[in-house]
Amino acid sequence: MFNKIFILTLIIFSCSEAKDATFSSERFIGIEVGYSTLNNINEVGMVESKDIEYGFKIGAQNRDWRTTVDLNFFKNKDKTYQQARLSFDYFFWSSLYKSDDIVFKPYIGANVGWINYTDEDRYIKSNGLLYGGQAGLAWNVLDEVDFDLSYKYSRTNVENIDSLSAFVLGLNYLY
Repeated sequence: MFNKIFILTLIIFSCSEAKDATFSSERFIGIEVGYSTLNNINEVGMVESKDIEYGFKIGAQNRDWRTTVDLNFFKNKDKTYQQARLSFDYFFWSSLYKSDDIVFKPYIGANVGWINYTDEDRYIKSNGLLYGGQAGLAWNVLDEVDFDLSYKYSRTNVENIDSLSAFVLGLNYLY
């Protein structure tokens, strides 16, 4: 119960901080879809489940940093998970020249969140802390739209899950 309250407080605090003047010019809402691998542990050993992951995100960014809250969903036969993550990304380079029609911004980042995992075949239902990192490339194609291609890797303290990884493509609307 304490973990859920902590994560919810962290998400609310981050969203309220997104209204800060530093970020006010580039808030965004977006969708994402990716190919995800869930490495779970059973009696036999490590088993991989691969399928499509999809989600929604909201955040804020400035020239150097981006903060995102996202909700992602995964279902592969009897295994499902829902995750809520708070991510912090650092744009380590940006092609912000006046002549550029498209702005490229590669980034690295870290995330922390909560995962709810269900394996109907083995009658397992558990949840726990999720933490990890990501790297990717964001590119602005219009003033109001940017794409985001990333690789995300996460570990968890859920007993039956070793790790999660995903290649994700996102579409963000900047407002």
